[in-house]
Amino acid sequence: MTRAPRVCMFAEFLYPVVSGGRVPFAGGIEVQLAHLGRGLARRGFDVRIVTCDYGQPDPFVTDGLILHKAYPAGGGIPVLRFFHPRLTLGLSALWRADADVYLFQGAALWAGLVHAVARARGRRFVWLTGHDHDVQAALPDVHGLRDRWLVRRAMRGADVIVAQTRVQQQRLRADFGLESTVIMNPVEIPPASAMEDAASGTRLVWLSTYKPAKRPEWFTRFAERHPTTPCRMAGVVLDTAASEAAYRDARAVAARCPNLSVEGTVPHERIGEVFAGAALFAHSSPAEGFPNTLLECWARALPSVSAFDPDGIVEREGLGAYRAEYDAWEAEVQRFLTDPARRREAGARARAWVVAHHAPDVIHDALATLLRRLLKR
Repeated sequence: MTRAPRVCMFAEFLYPVVSGGRVPFAGGIEVQLAHLGRGLARRGFDVRIVTCDYGQPDPFVTDGLILHKAYPAGGGIPVLRFFHPRLTLGLSALWRADADVYLFQGAALWAGLVHAVARARGRRFVWLTGHDHDVQAALPDVHGLRDRWLVRRAMRGADVIVAQTRVQQQRLRADFGLESTVIMNPVEIPPASAMEDAASGTRLVWLSTYKPAKRPEWFTRFAERHPTTPCRMAGVVLDTAASEAAYRDARAVAARCPNLSVEGTVPHERIGEVFAGAALFAHSSPAEGFPNTLLECWARALPSVSAFDPDGIVEREGLGAYRAEYDAWEAEVQRFLTDPARRREAGARARAWVVAHHAPDVIHDALATLLRRLLKR
């Protein structure tokens, strides 16, 4: 009997997404890849994911996914750990997966290494963008000549490139001369009973990663300047000095502002609790790919005021507002908070947009079709 087509994704920090809250971390790329993996499994693919070793069984099977563990997330001696355990155990896990197609999302060292394994096995390689910076010629988030060389080699050697937005597609063509297929990110569509009534909600919500690039200080500044507005922050605290400092700074503001609550990492399965009672979602990061958090709030019929607008969708479709400068952003947040009817109308449009363009069936079918065509070449 011919086996199902096998897909392998490399995602160092994906296990926490499927750990049921045992490991409290869930980044945007990891959530997306877990989502895509489940969708492909339901469409007849054998989906393998190489992820870090958090003490889970190997293999770890969950919801149609088979996880192979590589190296401990923080294990090894600095400098030497690049070679062992990361390189040795990571490449070994990728080789064991024995996939027909290898996938990697984002611009990082492992894009090049996953591509190298695929080529060594004579298999296909698909590269997915994860951020607008991934398609800029300078690769601003990739550090070191070795890593940039490996990323560019992976991009140019990919059998297929998948972009998240038209803007990424155009920039990839302009900066690298590479063509891509646009497949937007999926999001689970909560039932109507789980939708928020933005008109009757009272809370302003921020959900992201505590780090300077996400500008959490925009939200804490708003909370300080509007003491009668209930404000709730939640997000991932990375194991870095900058992230921990950003989290401490936010908590320091909350200590003197009774209207502001600040929480750390919330397991992805509890995201709905963060949005409970919300009137509006505030997004402060100036650069993204296609933020999961925007999709999560829109799916719950919550409008957003954002400092980033993927493909101009927020403004064009009336899903909230886009303002790139703080004063304009703050003013727009305040206008929405004082206009319940406007919030409800924008929230309804946001929900309809997500159902039409980001529902799992729409996105998973598109990716499955792309992979099947690739394997038939």
